[in-house]
Amino acid sequence: MEIFHTIEAYRSSLNWRRGSRQLALLATRGDLHDGHIALIKACRDQADINVVSICSNPLLPEQLGAPLAPPIDQDVRRLENLADCIFAPAHEELFPFGLTDYTGVRLPVLADELSGPQHADVVEAEATMMLKLLLIIQPNILFYGEKNYRQLVVTERMIEEFSLDIRVVRTPILRDFDGVALGNGLQHLLPDQRKNAPIVHQTLNDLAHAISNGARNYNKLEQTARVAMRGGSLETDYVTIRDADTLQAPTEKSTCLRIMAAAKLGQMRIVDNIGVDL
Repeated sequence: MEIFHTIEAYRSSLNWRRGSRQLALLATRGDLHDGHIALIKACRDQADINVVSICSNPLLPEQLGAPLAPPIDQDVRRLENLADCIFAPAHEELFPFGLTDYTGVRLPVLADELSGPQHADVVEAEATMMLKLLLIIQPNILFYGEKNYRQLVVTERMIEEFSLDIRVVRTPILRDFDGVALGNGLQHLLPDQRKNAPIVHQTLNDLAHAISNGARNYNKLEQTARVAMRGGSLETDYVTIRDADTLQAPTEKSTCLRIMAAAKLGQMRIVDNIGVDL
């Protein structure tokens, strides 16, 4: 396994990938958990060469002021014998002109529709980072977990918009024994908090059941879900029901919906989603 910290080093070392061999990318922010490991194993089954990128996104509000090169020693140990190479650049490597003068992806209509103006910059920040990684790594296949479904659809749209020859492989959410979507920080929850963590997934299942039985007042369903989560000591960020293909509000033409939610429990942000066919 090789580890690269600069774009030049990565590009100069991969002459051997030219030809018919397929290269796959799994993009991560580090602090790998079992969900990441499952994705990496999927990469190994479907590609000849697999690359794992480890880089926090300095464009996200919570990353402002974070270290330029977070420690990756623990992640490297977890990836031993799994990844062919790791791409772990410092922030200044990806943003040579700084974080206030960079060329980014703009998704004004879609970003506002998904998250509202207050969160549109998050959608665009994640899209910008992903596009940078795709242009640098130049994968044939991008493995993307369905846990961050919103950004998955944005990435698929961006790949089509820029005519990138990349196949996106969606991978299911990996869950704990009680249905909780695996994520960073789950192991750090206090016992009482951990008992409440399944409420997010249970609430999404309740909404899916209601929709499958004919409920169509989506605003009321979302409001009911927020109340249920607050009852479990969860600070709700959002609960939204969307057309699974367009991420727009459902219409009479919608055939499949995606119910997405994010809520804070202690210091952990639980993100989850499920699909429901109409």
